[in-house]
Amino acid sequence: MKLKSRHLGEIDIDDNQIIIFPEGIPGFEDEKQFVILPLEQESPFYYLHAVTNPDLCLLLSIPFVFFPDYQMELPGSVLENLKVEEDTEELVVFVVLTVPEDFKKTTANLLAPVIINPAQKCGLQFVPGTSSYTTRHPIFPDKPSPQKQAAAGQGL
Repeated sequence: MKLKSRHLGEIDIDDNQIIIFPEGIPGFEDEKQFVILPLEQESPFYYLHAVTNPDLCLLLSIPFVFFPDYQMELPGSVLENLKVEEDTEELVVFVVLTVPEDFKKTTANLLAPVIINPAQKCGLQFVPGTSSYTTRHPIFPDKPSPQKQAAAGQGL
C-alpha cells in the first residue's frame, strides 16, 4: 500500500504496519489508522502518520531516552481499550514532540503519552485526569552560559 505524505513523500507500507486508534487522537478523532515510522535507524524519534490524511504527521519520541524517570499508571479501562490480554503483553510508549524553529528547544508532551499494543495493533493517546506532567517538557537540558556557571561558582 502507498502512504501519501505531504511531509515525507510517498512511502510503501504493509497493512500489518497499521495501528488502529479506535478513538482517534485528541484533535483528530476521525483519523483511526496510523503508522509509526522511524525517523532514522537507531533513532529515538518516530513519525506517527495518518494513513488516510497526507497532512497529519506528528513527531514522536521514546520518552525514557530523555526522561529516564518518566512513569505513568494506566487504569484498567485503558488496558482494556488497548486489548491487553495478558500481564506479559508489552506496550510501547511514545510522547508527542513540539518542534520549534530552534530544534534545541523541542518539548515533549509527557502529560498525554501515545501508548501502542504492538501485538494487537492498537493504540491510544492517554490523557490522565491528574498528573504532575505538562505538555511542554524540554528534551534538551538548558546548558548554563559561562557567565551563569561563574556566578553559580561564586555563590550568587
